Amino acid sequence: MELRPDELLTEWRAGRFRPVYYLFGTEPAEKADAVLALKALFKADDFNFREFSGATADDAAAAVAEALTLPVFAERRLVIVRGPKLPAEARAVLADYLKSAAAATTLILLSDERRPDKKDALAAAAASAGAICAFSPLDPEEAAARLIAQAKRAGKILAPQAADALIAEAGTEWGALAGELEKLTLFAGDGAEISLDAVRACLGYRKAADPWTFERLIQSRDLKACLGQLGELFSGAKPDEVVFRALAQARGAFLKQLRAKRMLKAGVAPREIETRLRIFYDRDFFVRAARVGEERLRRDLRRCLETEADLKSKSWLDPKLELERLVVELCTPTSRAAAA
Repeated sequence: MELRPDELLTEWRAGRFRPVYYLFGTEPAEKADAVLALKALFKADDFNFREFSGATADDAAAAVAEALTLPVFAERRLVIVRGPKLPAEARAVLADYLKSAAAATTLILLSDERRPDKKDALAAAAASAGAICAFSPLDPEEAAARLIAQAKRAGKILAPQAADALIAEAGTEWGALAGELEKLTLFAGDGAEISLDAVRACLGYRKAADPWTFERLIQSRDLKACLGQLGELFSGAKPDEVVFRALAQARGAFLKQLRAKRMLKAGVAPREIETRLRIFYDRDFFVRAARVGEERLRRDLRRCLETEADLKSKSWLDPKLELERLVVELCTPTSRAAAA
């Protein structure tokens, strides 16, 4: 069975724990938060909780032996295998255990892969014995809603435009967004509202700066302007910070265009689309969206996700070079991109 992250938490809060959960995805902060929430709700003591790396077949076998041990003065035992890249031998050991998993143990498996492979026997065994869950990057709309809700819990009112500006700068990875929101909350002091100007000031913007510049340029497919903007962003900044923020902005830009085109087809008025997609101060948005087809937008969204996954899993890649290559591809007309 496959569950969404919110369904996992609902299940755990209700006191229901399956024999195994296999957690995938490239959102490390949200995945880590889920594991912390499970540990808190599970209330496993030192006698009934163990963690393993799963780096070898022997380590996987030790995790299985622990999982097969009866709980001590408790109803259940919790075992976590933190092996983002489990070797084949370890995967085989764990898959074999899941054929008859212990009913009194909950086994947590963690992976950095974006999604389980269809040929992955361990993922199939986990889905059959318990559940798998992928922690995918938030889309900008989800990220904005979560930021506003988190700010409310902190006693603050985060303006919608402020949330969008924060996402445009920091991307949609929740770990980065939560950190920026915490800084904003402190920056706001006793004031209840966090405005767009507060975001700009906290992130170091000049008052006249526009945090949506790269989003609009990549929507326009203006290669020269995009590379020029990236050059400014890379100046004096860490490449990793610029790259993942730019990738998030590109994903958000194309996703807005794709959703807008579908909503127009459904008869939704442009003004309502602007409100629902949170399009601010952009009179040319629909003109740019009309120039590109849905198939191209879907392809470009996939390329953004593939590049992000490669950068997170292949440490030898040059982030700046890979981003510039992607931008060239995204700004290349469809026919020439296909030929390449």
